[in-house]
Amino acid sequence: MNSQSSKQARFSLMMLMQYFTRGAWFVTLGTYLGKTLEQSGTFIGFSFSLFGIGAIISPFFVGMIADRFFPTQKVLGVLNIGAGALMLLLSQVTDPTTFIWTLFVYCIVYTPTEALSNSVVFHHLPRRFFAYVRLFGTIGWVFAGLAVNMILGRFVDNVEATAVPLVMSAVASVVLGLYNFTLPSTPVKNEGEKIGIKEVLGLEALSLLKERSFTVFLGASLLIGIPIQMYFAFFNMFLNDIGVENVASKMSLGQVSEAAFMVFVPLLIGKLGLKWMMTLGLAFWSVRYFMFAGISVNAEFLIIFSILIHGACYDFFNVTGSIYVDLKAGERYRSAAQGLFMLVFLGLGKFFGSNLAGLISEWHPSVSGEQLYDWSGIFNTTGIITAVVTVMFVLSFHDRQKYDLDKVNG
Repeated sequence: MNSQSSKQARFSLMMLMQYFTRGAWFVTLGTYLGKTLEQSGTFIGFSFSLFGIGAIISPFFVGMIADRFFPTQKVLGVLNIGAGALMLLLSQVTDPTTFIWTLFVYCIVYTPTEALSNSVVFHHLPRRFFAYVRLFGTIGWVFAGLAVNMILGRFVDNVEATAVPLVMSAVASVVLGLYNFTLPSTPVKNEGEKIGIKEVLGLEALSLLKERSFTVFLGASLLIGIPIQMYFAFFNMFLNDIGVENVASKMSLGQVSEAAFMVFVPLLIGKLGLKWMMTLGLAFWSVRYFMFAGISVNAEFLIIFSILIHGACYDFFNVTGSIYVDLKAGERYRSAAQGLFMLVFLGLGKFFGSNLAGLISEWHPSVSGEQLYDWSGIFNTTGIITAVVTVMFVLSFHDRQKYDLDKVNG
């Protein structure tokens, strides 16, 4: 196995474990809080919002530490081991206030690891390999869900309502942290260069905002949080509300779709270019919501199809966006730029998207009383908003620079 193939295999395993650690607890946490700790829906919603707040606070700063002071793989190792210890502590906490604070600290420690994992891959491999490596992150998320039900569920009754998945995540996180230390070195950038406050705080990466197209891209990343959070917060409720059976199993096809579409990302970028790949990702979200508006319990094919195009929606914008950010940032502040993208996409986007999704749902109360909301109105409104974002992106994004996706970026 040549050096490049070896690195691809090692980073693929890293991505698999990276997203396994989050997939192990993220899906089941609401059930655990509601059924076992008997917390309210407001408490559950606030708990999930902490992930977005963590994404706002930490990645940018930690990214600059990785770029300026310590090799990235060592920063990853320390953060993942720390996240594992915090998750193990969280699995033992039952007091609501202590639980919130522990989860908050965990989110601050964990959220930079996803951006830093991206930057490690970009440093060592040609950019066209990123989608294939990131594919294993989605596979890791699927494996985590299967492990909860098919492995832990054999030994623990009603396992999703227990803290056992949190323990599994903790163990996996520590293993991942130890594995991070064995990865090829991603050295400190600009070693020996004089560093001021601007560099330490990562403000250099904000210079990318001087380019209009990059600012437009970040704006779209923020606004796409509306349909993304509407899907994660309300689609499960919608399908249950209209009487669809086995909703969780059907929705898991979305992660399978992510893995399948990931394979086509490099090929399509080469054929269509970065702009039109990201445009397709935005447009698919709009089309998808107009499809949701027409779904009834009898529309089994439409339900499955609308779930299966999740991969196109998410991968075409998110994965292509990560590649675009790396192309713009270059070596100088790669980790900080990835952190900035995650800050906007996962942090601000998740925070504002969740709140706007909630407002949209309140604007459309049920007129018949047979359902919780006027779902058709909710989804049509979301589809229109996303269509407007797509058109604005097409008209405003004009990055004509030529990029080489085959270049090794270290």
